[in-house]
Amino acid sequence: MCSIIASIPHTVAGYVWTAITTLGPWWSSLIVLALIMWVVFEVVTRNGNAHYNSDNGFSPLFNFFVGSSLNFTLQELLGLALANWFGDAIYCVEWPYVLHFAVFVATGLFLRVSGFWVYLRILGEKPRKRGRRGR
Repeated sequence: MCSIIASIPHTVAGYVWTAITTLGPWWSSLIVLALIMWVVFEVVTRNGNAHYNSDNGFSPLFNFFVGSSLNFTLQELLGLALANWFGDAIYCVEWPYVLHFAVFVATGLFLRVSGFWVYLRILGEKPRKRGRRGR
């Protein structure tokens, strides 16, 4: 019974990924192609005038996509690791909020260390002046 309940999507992201995986390989490849084209467009127009640029040079929607995709990936990797260690019964227990918090913090730290996320101010670091850049 738990395996049936665990396979039902409970969030918007769950519904989206269920739709993507049930569309079949042809539609999934079109979605991947569209994502690749979007990434190429964002990289080419970084710090340009094609769209509004955040402090890191990308559009806010692209920043949201990168952060949420990384968070989703880390959550899935953690779930996969726990399922391999403890079996499918892991889906029948409530997830502790500590694990979700750890993934959230790991996402922020990875984006900050990689240089993608420039918004977090480290202690002792002077705030940068915000303004219009390149226009």
